[in-house]
Amino acid sequence: MSNKALLPIALGKEKADLVFKNGKIIDVFNEQVIEDDLAISNGLIIGFGKYEGKDEVDLEGKFISPGFIDAHLHLESAMVTIEEFAKTVIPLGTLTLVADPHEIANVAGEVGIKYFLTIGNNLPWNFNLMIPSCVPVTPFDKSGSVLNAEKIKELMAEGSFFGLGEVMDYEGVITGQDYIWDKIELMKNYFIDGHAPKLEGKFLNAYLLAGIMADHETTSPYEALEKVSKGMYIMVREGSVTRDLQSLLPAINDKNNSSFLFATDDKHPEDLLSEGHINFMIKKAINLGMEPLRAIKLATINAARSLGLHRLGGIAPGYKADLLIIDNLDDLNVLQVYKGGRKVAENGKALFQIDSNNFEKPPSIFHSVNIAPIKESDFNIPKGKTYRVINMIHDQIITGEEFFSFPESFEEERFIRYNINKIAVVERHKSTGNVGLGLIKGFGLESGAIASSIAHDSHNIIVIGTNSKDMKIAVDKIAEIQGGIVIANNQNIVDFINLPIGGLVSTDPIGKVSEKLQILRKLARDLGVKINSPFMTLAFMGLPVVPKLKITCDGIYDVENHTFVSLVAN
Repeated sequence: MSNKALLPIALGKEKADLVFKNGKIIDVFNEQVIEDDLAISNGLIIGFGKYEGKDEVDLEGKFISPGFIDAHLHLESAMVTIEEFAKTVIPLGTLTLVADPHEIANVAGEVGIKYFLTIGNNLPWNFNLMIPSCVPVTPFDKSGSVLNAEKIKELMAEGSFFGLGEVMDYEGVITGQDYIWDKIELMKNYFIDGHAPKLEGKFLNAYLLAGIMADHETTSPYEALEKVSKGMYIMVREGSVTRDLQSLLPAINDKNNSSFLFATDDKHPEDLLSEGHINFMIKKAINLGMEPLRAIKLATINAARSLGLHRLGGIAPGYKADLLIIDNLDDLNVLQVYKGGRKVAENGKALFQIDSNNFEKPPSIFHSVNIAPIKESDFNIPKGKTYRVINMIHDQIITGEEFFSFPESFEEERFIRYNINKIAVVERHKSTGNVGLGLIKGFGLESGAIASSIAHDSHNIIVIGTNSKDMKIAVDKIAEIQGGIVIANNQNIVDFINLPIGGLVSTDPIGKVSEKLQILRKLARDLGVKINSPFMTLAFMGLPVVPKLKITCDGIYDVENHTFVSLVAN
């Protein structure tokens, strides 16, 4: 239907499909509240004023907000199916998201991307799927697939995609490497997302010549202000591991606030259930001193305009009727959720269903763990005097570099006394037998081993442990169950969670997944681990694009110097 047919309704000559009476409309354009009726027809907002509707709802002074927008996330981090994720976040007010599926793409390539697109498009939200830019994340890593410019061109011809996912290989961009610039040139008329931790000065200038528009890796006000001054949008990130909201708030002011928006990036199921999603970020921003209407503005119209999402993120004539009914601006409880004027959630419960059994289950997704036989000796630390150690930093995915020397003769068991564990990555896509070995400080494991098939972004098997026997047992169990998280101790399997979808995602309801992860987290604490999100933190120790040292199946990688470095320093 053309909007021309809606003119009689806008002029008050005909009844609207739905009218909210006695509501408080959140005007994100002016950061104000308008007390008036709101008319909706044909899935669109007609306007506010005195209207009559075929259906009328008396809001009794409750607030009407635009639906919330998550500007950047990886669905796989929730560890549940897309439909289960939707049933969790839509009742919390998230009606639009921009998802980068580079986790499943690193496992199953184009098949995984198409699988996500098909399911996501069958749910009541605005589902914007990016094409991953870095599969693998760098030429120095080994994933289950390679997504070059030619394959991206084929994907664009077959499906409707939103843009190019976060360009993590900033070194390739800055040095003009064809393998990444070919992708950028192909997607130059689409939204291109960024990934530029601590990039500044001339290096940032060079990076931005690629047409990259936003960054979610900014962690300090100084960094944010430089990027804003150069035209970037800053996605303020609040995930399960990396939480930047509090540190970035001082950078947001009356003059530049339109350049900031919200994103979750990676959020675990326990945090989705205990904290929330974008609604949690709004509440936290308010608690930290931001005005409520401005916090909602960052979560709605700022995101829509930054991403180029037209007719979204605000309450205005011709905009999509993606609306939330909220009790008040103190508690921000989402009472009802409307997608295109149709109620899709109420009182925290989704009012929609989707049967995932109706979708094809490709073998490359559901049988994705393929490792060569491994030996205990693969995890033995070579004898030496001084060792290079990956130093973990609290609540961050960046790491430091330290050197550890034995005061006397070599004894592998003595690493534990200094809060140092063994860490390894086992290649799991092509059965190459590659095992990269390193040492890491700060995880706190005092006994046993923890292994996971989630290891950003190539998702080989990452394992941390105090001894080689338990490390091997844990990795072998991952292969047996075709993906998951496993805890082993005293040469026995203590417990595990199965993640059969790409070794990343469970088929269980989010409550069950959260409960199992809480059990595993307690078991990890019992073994000495003290960090808040041990499994997600461990997963990021294999990401060779975030400084300083990371571990891959080929060994320790120095991100800042773009080279592999030895475990034994001398």
